[in-house]
Amino acid sequence: MSELKVNAALVSAYLATGIIPQARTAFEGVTFEPKAGQTWARLTNLISYREKVGMASGDSSEVSGILQIDLRYPKGVGTGPMLADADTLMRLFDPPKALIYEGQKVKIRRVQRRAISVEDIWQTVSVDVYYWANIVQP
Repeated sequence: MSELKVNAALVSAYLATGIIPQARTAFEGVTFEPKAGQTWARLTNLISYREKVGMASGDSSEVSGILQIDLRYPKGVGTGPMLADADTLMRLFDPPKALIYEGQKVKIRRVQRRAISVEDIWQTVSVDVYYWANIVQP
């Protein structure tokens, strides 16, 4: 198992929500150009902790972090759609949910919404999904 599968589990769960289509989602390391007037999202996986549980080369590792989901809307559309989508994400990632991707289990520990921010032509609300996973080494 690997951090790649942990990330894939989180991204797959986000895409399954259908809140914002994949074509309008910015993923880490992938070129993306948002279109003015269209909602879009940005996903950032912030790994905050990784520790090997044992000392042997085949021992598992614990990893935890935050999947930051930034939902971006054209400035001036109001807060209703933003808050509704944020609430939907929070419900769908509600702890103690567990995600599984190709055998890798990821446990959701907490989910929270941050304050709405406004910049240039966008207004943004971020949903933070706190997770934990045990990665078993092959």
